[in-house]
Order: sequence, then C-alpha cells, then structure tokens
Amino acid sequence: MVSHGIEPIILKIRPGETVLVEYSSVSSPEILLYLISRRFMKAGNPVLIDDISDTFVEYVTRLELMGLDTDDLVGIPVIKIGGSREFGNVVGRVEVDKYSLDFKYYGKIYDKVVPERVVCNPVLGIHKLFVALERQEVIRLVRNISTFVGRKSRFALYFINRDVLEKKTPELLPLLEETASTVLQWEVDRGKYRLRTIKAANDEILGMAVSLNFKDVKKT
Repeated sequence: MVSHGIEPIILKIRPGETVLVEYSSVSSPEILLYLISRRFMKAGNPVLIDDISDTFVEYVTRLELMGLDTDDLVGIPVIKIGGSREFGNVVGRVEVDKYSLDFKYYGKIYDKVVPERVVCNPVLGIHKLFVALERQEVIRLVRNISTFVGRKSRFALYFINRDVLEKKTPELLPLLEETASTVLQWEVDRGKYRLRTIKAANDEILGMAVSLNFKDVKKT
C-alpha cells in the first residue's frame, strides 16, 4: 500500500516507542526531519532534538540550500551531545568523553527539559558514535538505548545512516532493528521520496509505504 504524505505512518507511532529511521547517504534525511518537525509543531505537539556531533546544523544548512524555511526548526529545543559548533536552541549539553557517552547524565538533562506532554524526540547522528566507539562501548550504548523503550514521556526517532553501519559494523544494524519497536526506511528514487515501514509496534502501519516529491515538501 502506497499513500502520499508521511502522516499515515508518523501519526500512528505510539508513546514509548523507539523508532529506527534507516536512510542512505543520498536520501536527504533532513527532509524527513523537516516534515516530521513541522507536522508536530503545527499541531501544537512538543519536539525535542538530540544533536550528536553537530549533525543538526548540517541538516539545517542543507535544508536552507534547498530553499526551505528553517526558522521554526532552528527554534526547537536541542540537547547537544558532543560536537563543537554553537547552533540552535540548546537546552542541555552532554560531553562525549574518551569515546563514551554517559547515559545517566543524559537522563538527568532529559528529565529536566522534557515537557509534560508526549514529546517527539528525533535523535540525529548516532551512527557517528557507533563509528568512533570501541566494540564494548557500542554494545553498552545499544543496551542503554533499549532502556528507553516504553518510556511514555516520548517517542524517539533514531536517524541512522544505513550505508555507514553496513560498511563499518554490519552486525550492528540487525541488533538495532531487533531493539527498536518500529523500523522505518527513508529512500529516494527518480525524484520521489519514500518512507516504508518494515517493522511496527502498531500493525496498522506494518508494510505501509508513503511517497512524496519535493513540491509536496515545499507545501508543508
């Protein structure tokens, strides 16, 4: 089943979910972030971005080059994890020390800034950590991610560069797919962007695909 627009899938994600968003290096995942963020902000739903290693500024820069208005996106609260560039509405910082991430400290910051309503929580650039970490730290990071599954204050969308993981740590992607409650794939082909559901906690969207072109993106 193929529909137009991302709402038939995105609006069916449930509080407490950990969603893996797999994308290729040429599929422009910043467009999906743009669509998701604008959809929830227009509806008055809170959005909180986890920005790992300055990935958010990279996304915004590419969106601006496409001619899209990023003012609302830049205003979204951001927890910055590693990185060195000052950008966005940063509400908390977590340093990456010796290629490790202190999840207890992250949890304290998250609890301080998370709104009372269910928050849409895109996590950008986490594959950069997987590339830098030692194997033992990678497994620990995946285990810590799994502890957030079922946390009803949010639903998280982990944007993962599939090409990077398949080349660097091919065994990691299946492990992440198993951990996630829902797995989405974002693709581009012949001028069409497509979002597919290959695993889902909500069986209403299992196997569903939605598509759109850049004209559709500009209308949002």
